[in-house]
Amino acid sequence: MKDRFKDFDKEVRDLVLDFERTVMKGERQFFDVDELEVIIDYYLEVNDQKPLEEAIRYAEYLYPDSTEVRIRRAHQMIARQEVQPAVELLEQLRRQEPDNTDVAYSLGVAYSAQEQHERAISLYEEALADGWMPGRVYSNIAEEYYKLEDYAQAIAYYEMALHYDPSDEVSIYNYYDTCYLAHRLEQAASTLTDITKKDPYNKHAWHVLGLAQRDLGLLQQASESLQFAIAIDKGFVEAYVALSQTQDMMGDTPQAVTTMLRAMDYTEHRDRVYRTVGNLYARDNNFDTAMVYYRKAIDENPADAEAFAASAMCYLHTGDLPSALASIRKALGLEDALAEQRKDEGNAEVYFAAALVHDAAGHFDKASECYERMLLAPNCNETQCQAYTQFLFDHRLYDILTDFGEESLGLYPHDLFYSTYLAASYFYTNRYNKARKMLPDVSAELLAEICPEIAVHPLLGPLLPWTENPPEKGATP
Repeated sequence: MKDRFKDFDKEVRDLVLDFERTVMKGERQFFDVDELEVIIDYYLEVNDQKPLEEAIRYAEYLYPDSTEVRIRRAHQMIARQEVQPAVELLEQLRRQEPDNTDVAYSLGVAYSAQEQHERAISLYEEALADGWMPGRVYSNIAEEYYKLEDYAQAIAYYEMALHYDPSDEVSIYNYYDTCYLAHRLEQAASTLTDITKKDPYNKHAWHVLGLAQRDLGLLQQASESLQFAIAIDKGFVEAYVALSQTQDMMGDTPQAVTTMLRAMDYTEHRDRVYRTVGNLYARDNNFDTAMVYYRKAIDENPADAEAFAASAMCYLHTGDLPSALASIRKALGLEDALAEQRKDEGNAEVYFAAALVHDAAGHFDKASECYERMLLAPNCNETQCQAYTQFLFDHRLYDILTDFGEESLGLYPHDLFYSTYLAASYFYTNRYNKARKMLPDVSAELLAEICPEIAVHPLLGPLLPWTENPPEKGATP
């Protein structure tokens, strides 16, 4: 059984257990206000709502005028998404105690939940006045700038947060994600290298340094950094996964498989390990072996929608379309139930596989629906978006494609893939002037492949940025 106090010290454990042995059973027990704050903070941290409510009520009964207890009531409201009542309570406390930095910090949390990011930043800045946990406050400010898509400011504040608390794993991972989006991975690698030099046993810093090095193409360095993370904590499953991915990128599939199987002894999620091994073999076009591991994943977890989706892709690659359809229907049924349970938009990997299978089966409407659901999922990636673009083009849905392509170019300016498909779509819908404007940013070879007519068009063909001799007039590329 998992120890619910694993990340808490003995004082917290003793106080919480004492509270549960007495007050939670209807007995009267005296706790001073500081002790009750510790108890409430524990339940807030683990998000255990029933005893949290009991603890706050008991604290309000004993200390009805305590500002700190009322602040914690506000945090409970925020956790319950009752944000406006929390704001009203905290604003009342702010009027009573305008210099209370705890109130300012909590108001920052509340306004952040209302997506009033500039206001939250201002309040967090106020909270810095007494020097209380600057690492956490700087990290919160960084998160607000991240939400505002001001990545330069977010990076600067994450670096300040890490200066004060280099062991804060949330700041480390958020810093890496922000640098990735801002195309500043060299800066991330430099900062994380400095952290590992000062704290060589910081496993999260080594892990994220390895991720940055991997994404920079420094695969040998990434491998070494990830092995350091594993040496520090042999049960660090995420580091095994990243190391396996790196070894796969280095072309060493057998070693990548061995690394993943080493993680088996340290995780409760054996299905994920088996599925990841299956993915490694599938990417190596060894579909028979991949299926062995996908079946192992399903045996471990019969509700593993991703494993069923991956199995469907294996069947598709081997030409067994009926089995692919059966597997993908199972995957979609499971994923729909999981998404409802998680209250999210689902897993893009499952919907992507479903779209490919249904498209191959000629089920256009079902494939379209799956692509649309894929786009809503939070883990939808660029490869999947490009496949959707090709799907639209192949089915001559040029109007939808132009809207999607223009939106994609807003995210990835001058991207040759989207520019090329947009130019072809404009051409096929007789918008020659728009097609002409795209030509400086297209791949001439790809455009000639998907839209051969444009290459020999008397006005547009000569404008293509050919790297070799263009086709002769009247010729088919």
